[in-house]
Amino acid sequence: MSDQLIIAGFHRSGTSATAQLLHRAGLFLGYELLEALPSNPYGHFEDREIVDLHHQIFMDNDMTWLVGEPFLPLVRGPRWQRMRQIIERRNSEQALWGFKDPRACLFLTLWKYLLPDARVLLVYRHFSESTYSLSQRHSSNLFTGEGNAYIHERFWEEPDLALRMWLVYNNALLAFARAYPEDTLAVSLDMIRDGFPVVWAIERRWGLGLRDVPVGETYDPRITARRTRRQPVSDQRLIPKVDAAWRALEELGKETEKMLVQKEAAVVGE
Repeated sequence: MSDQLIIAGFHRSGTSATAQLLHRAGLFLGYELLEALPSNPYGHFEDREIVDLHHQIFMDNDMTWLVGEPFLPLVRGPRWQRMRQIIERRNSEQALWGFKDPRACLFLTLWKYLLPDARVLLVYRHFSESTYSLSQRHSSNLFTGEGNAYIHERFWEEPDLALRMWLVYNNALLAFARAYPEDTLAVSLDMIRDGFPVVWAIERRWGLGLRDVPVGETYDPRITARRTRRQPVSDQRLIPKVDAAWRALEELGKETEKMLVQKEAAVVGE
């Protein structure tokens, strides 16, 4: 029997750093990981096969990953078959495996249907930091001529696009966490920055057999520097929705932090 751990979080939320940590701790993340880029100098830790599958599902729905409205994907038979093939191979070859892809936020229920015992590590970051980092990346790529110009230009043409995307992706994570609370664990990038023992928390929650790797061995704070949390918004109707999502994410993070508080209290009581 295999165990599965999916790492899910919106783009530029710290999922790559988290995946790097878990990869070193013993989590198999794929057969062909995407190469490093200037925006992710240590690597994305995303399996090309999984990423391509998610892109194909978007294409089947005449969409890209720039999803700024609630999204219920139509999944065709060949995609279900491909998902089953991916699962069967990994289950037969790996005792513990998973994958990391920000796009997975929108497809978690599909994977959960085929992997009923899978666990999900939810990684979140304040919307002002995620959206700034995402827009900055695509502005840079647009001016250097790298990648898809249409994708890059969307962030210029639609000022609230990154914020609406943050809301859709994170609301999908929140919905999944509410539906499967025992199979979900949430950590914020702030927690990771401050040295929260992510691997320890996963082991305490699920006992997957990961090796203990301190966050400081893989996390480079220069890659995800903090910034002033001020968010320009054109559509004022987004403000209460984003605020509600952020508060709900923080509540999940606090539940995870309670584990560490309980641990420290137990040590003091010994």
